[in-house]
Amino acid sequence: MSGEPGKIIDLNTRKRFKPDVGALAREQVSQARQRLGLSRPDFAERLEPLIGWLPSPEVIESWETAVVPPGDVLMAANLAMHGSVPVQSSRHETDLIGQAMADRFADVTAVFATRSEFVSAMPPHRLFDQATEIRAAGLSLNILCQNYTDSRLRDLVQGGTRLKFLFLDPAGTAIAQREQEEGYPPGHLSSLTELNIQTVMYRVRDRLPVDLRPNVEIATYDETVRFNIIMIDSDVAVVQPYLPEARGIDSPTLVLNRRSSVAGLYPMFEQVFNVLWERGQPL
Repeated sequence: MSGEPGKIIDLNTRKRFKPDVGALAREQVSQARQRLGLSRPDFAERLEPLIGWLPSPEVIESWETAVVPPGDVLMAANLAMHGSVPVQSSRHETDLIGQAMADRFADVTAVFATRSEFVSAMPPHRLFDQATEIRAAGLSLNILCQNYTDSRLRDLVQGGTRLKFLFLDPAGTAIAQREQEEGYPPGHLSSLTELNIQTVMYRVRDRLPVDLRPNVEIATYDETVRFNIIMIDSDVAVVQPYLPEARGIDSPTLVLNRRSSVAGLYPMFEQVFNVLWERGQPL
């Protein structure tokens, strides 16, 4: 190494030096876990009392390898590494760190540039296999209808899960406008959405015992599609905006974890879902 021993170099004088702050943040989380000698599930439990919710092992992995971890997670990882973690906590407990950082990040715990990146980091079966309730509203709901098998959906409902799926009306004007905006020929998105609706109706709901069929609710709406919203167990949400000309799979994807019943983005998108659902037409 060049330079005098012990000499401090001012990086402001190195105009071309551009540290990869995201990589440094991911490395900080990874090193904290490794120094503690914990698996990802155990590390998640160690972070829970500090951030106010329990991240999945897949979320921990994404913070170490793919996405920039939120500020509260970095603070919690540092505290955990130095042994400053409360002995007891509950999943919905929120400490001072969680409260301060939640105001800044508004429930956002991960951001992906595209849906395909999100699905790679958080496969659908890991999101949905243990769910007790799934609410979804958007266009064709491909994550649930194409990336998650109908047999798994049936298994969920038979295990007690409730489903509420709200599709964009395949025969409506809004979907025709979206086809034009994305550059598809007329009927392209309509056909895909109709196929997904029929899959849920006939291959999921109608193959269930009669007493379980009310647990699968399907509806359509005919309004400008603004978001794809998936809400899992009133705790986790996956949200995508619909951008001009961009396909849904190419749109940014946010992962939210509820930290408050009134503040943050989760309650806001829950309200959006509820309004759309109330205006929808049941099938």
